[in-house]
Amino acid sequence: MHTPERIVSELEIAMLPEHGPVPVDAMVRTVYDASQPTVRSRILNVLVGHAYAASPPPLRQSLLELLIRSVGVLGLVTIAGGVFARIRLRGAWPDIAVSFDDLQYIRIVDVMALADYVQRVSIGSISDATQLLASHPALAGSGAVAALVSIMLRRVSDRVEGSAATAQTA
Repeated sequence: MHTPERIVSELEIAMLPEHGPVPVDAMVRTVYDASQPTVRSRILNVLVGHAYAASPPPLRQSLLELLIRSVGVLGLVTIAGGVFARIRLRGAWPDIAVSFDDLQYIRIVDVMALADYVQRVSIGSISDATQLLASHPALAGSGAVAALVSIMLRRVSDRVEGSAATAQTA
């Protein structure tokens, strides 16, 4: 694992004019790869929050519905002052419907808090959210989405390789 000082110096070298522009998603991946697990989790939360902010309202609704669905009602009460629990309890039980009006009350930090909770209970839901965001043409140029997709693909690859290694030693 790299030290923060080494990461900074690698980024400084990469950002020199003779190396050309460095994509933001590449910088985020570099920092993510060199970070401790708690910092990695926070990076994913920030990326989900930025992707939410860059999304058009219908995609925001779909993203929130997907994330809310993966958390129980008691968990939702503890996140962002219960704003997501109110949405969850307003509809019929199996259905979750985030309205356009709801979007004006949900801040990016609320989405980041929801993503943090979802990571602890269902990392698969973060993967699903990543797929949803990556499939939307409006976010094709989003650095946050590109970094999120790259990180999640690497996590899936690492898990598959870890499972294969465990199976070979068994």
